Amino acid sequence: MPKWLKVVLLTMLLLVLLCGIGVGAVGFWFNTNKDRLREDGKRLMAEAKVFGGGTDADGCVKESLRRLDVADGFVAQAEQKVFLRACLENTLARPDFCVGVPKMTEFMAAASWSVANCNDRGAKDPQACGRLMQAVMEHCEKQPAVKAEQPIPG
Repeated sequence: MPKWLKVVLLTMLLLVLLCGIGVGAVGFWFNTNKDRLREDGKRLMAEAKVFGGGTDADGCVKESLRRLDVADGFVAQAEQKVFLRACLENTLARPDFCVGVPKMTEFMAAASWSVANCNDRGAKDPQACGRLMQAVMEHCEKQPAVKAEQPIPG
C-alpha cells in the first residue's frame, strides 16, 4: 500500500473519530442538562403566555429581541425563539401583523425580509435576529391570509 494512501486513510479515520467524539460530547451534554432545559422551557412558555396575553404580536417580537440582546450563547438564543413562538400563540390578534411576511420556503424573500426587519429594529446580532424571525414566519404561515379590501364595483 502506498504511503500517501496510508496518510489519507489515517486522516479520514481521525476525522471520523473526532466527529464521533463531538457527537458523543453533545449527546452527553444534552443528557446531563435535559431536566434543566425542560424546566427552563416550561418557565419560558409560562412567561410567554402571560406576556402574550397583555400585548400584540409586535410587542412579542420587541420583547423577544430585548431578551435576545442579553442572551449569551446558542441555547439562550434558542430559548428566545421558544418564547417568541409561545408569545405569538397567546397574543392579542392583529390582522395586519403578517402582511408582507414571506413564507419560509421563499428562501430569498425570507432572507431579505429577515435582514430588513432586523435592521429596522436595530438588532445587535443580525444572525441571531434572523433565526428569531423564523418564528414570525412560521407563525404567519399558520394564520389565515389577510386580503386587501376589494373596491366595491359601481
